[in-house]
Amino acid sequence: MYKSFTKLKITAVAATTLLFAGTALAGPPAGKIKPGQPGGDNILEIALAVNGMGYENEDEMVGEFAYLLGAVGCLTEEQQGAVVGLLTGSDKYTLFAPTNEAFRNLQRALTGDSELDTSPAVSCAVDDILEAPGALFTVLQYHLTEGRRFSNSVFNKNGSKEIEMLAAGYITTMKNFTIMDGAYQVINLPSLKNVNASNGVIHVIDTVMLPFEP
Repeated sequence: MYKSFTKLKITAVAATTLLFAGTALAGPPAGKIKPGQPGGDNILEIALAVNGMGYENEDEMVGEFAYLLGAVGCLTEEQQGAVVGLLTGSDKYTLFAPTNEAFRNLQRALTGDSELDTSPAVSCAVDDILEAPGALFTVLQYHLTEGRRFSNSVFNKNGSKEIEMLAAGYITTMKNFTIMDGAYQVINLPSLKNVNASNGVIHVIDTVMLPFEP
């Protein structure tokens, strides 16, 4: 069952034991996140701010991480708590955050329907489509790696580099600033990179990375 953005926000607040007035979480407003600047907000707070979590109408939450947050909302409560704990905790992680279009493309590819009317909720069907319970959870973990990794740590200008992800798989970064995942997809960083959160770094990517070939 798809869990709403509101449920995700409540889980995040509980996990971080932060109390905020109204429905807004503190964080930089969309469009004002500057790569490389030290961040006072954690990874999840930044993602929620980009998607307008201050709005009471969920239909207005159409920021660039809407599908990513929707995918987290598809998880079981235990899995969701684990992801929220990673994104809000004190340990440092680097998140490769797929855009909404990246998730739309994945949904269409997995269903074989190029005309699919996509939505964040469609991600909830990933386990059933792949006939692999826990697949979505594994895919989301595959977008996190330990440590605060800026671009100069992600990429090696002299050659390729393997980076271990939390899902016990690796991505390979290339000297032309692209990434190859376990499904041999080529991933680009089309927009923001080096977004510095209090507990890590966010790099925006144009493809949902997969640790396996579907």
